[in-house]
Amino acid sequence: MSIPDHLTGSYLRLLTEWTDDEIHVITKRLDEGTAHPMAVKRILASEVVAALHGLDAAATARAEFTARFSKRSFGETLNLPVIALNDHAEDTLGTLISRTLDFAPSISAVRRVALQNDLRLIRESDGDQQTTQLTEVSVQQTLGAVVSEAGALDGAGLYLKVGRKVARIDV
Repeated sequence: MSIPDHLTGSYLRLLTEWTDDEIHVITKRLDEGTAHPMAVKRILASEVVAALHGLDAAATARAEFTARFSKRSFGETLNLPVIALNDHAEDTLGTLISRTLDFAPSISAVRRVALQNDLRLIRESDGDQQTTQLTEVSVQQTLGAVVSEAGALDGAGLYLKVGRKVARIDV
C-alpha cells in the first residue's frame, strides 16, 4: 500500500502476468478516478503473494491485512509475534521491545517512540478496543506491572503496539 499511486501501472507490468491492454485499462481507470488505488494495490499484492507463496498464502495475507488495517482488529491476525506474560513478566518494557521483539534498535529508541505517543497497550474484546497510552516511564516498568495497571482482562486479547508493529501478549 505504500507504493505511490502513479507507479501502480509500472508495478503491474513488472510483477504480474497481466497483458498490456489490461494494464492500460486499469491505469486509465485510475487516472479517471473510476478505480480506487487501494483496491488495485490489493489486487497487485494478492497476485505477488500468490505467485511467490501460493493461493492459500495470498488469501491468508488478504484476510490479515483486512483485519489489521481495515477493521483495526488484531484478534483475527495470525502472524503476530507472541509474548507470554509468564515468561516475560519481569522484563522491562524497553528490553522486551528492543531485544526480545526487536521492534526498536535500542531502549533509547523505545523511549523516543513513547515520547511520540506511539507506544500503546491495547485491550480488545468483541471488536471493542481500549487503548492505554504508555509513557516514557512505562519503558522502565516490567511487563507484569504494565499489564496489571491495565486492569482486569476478563478474557480480552492484549496487544502491545510500538509504532506500526504489534505483538500479542498471552496472559
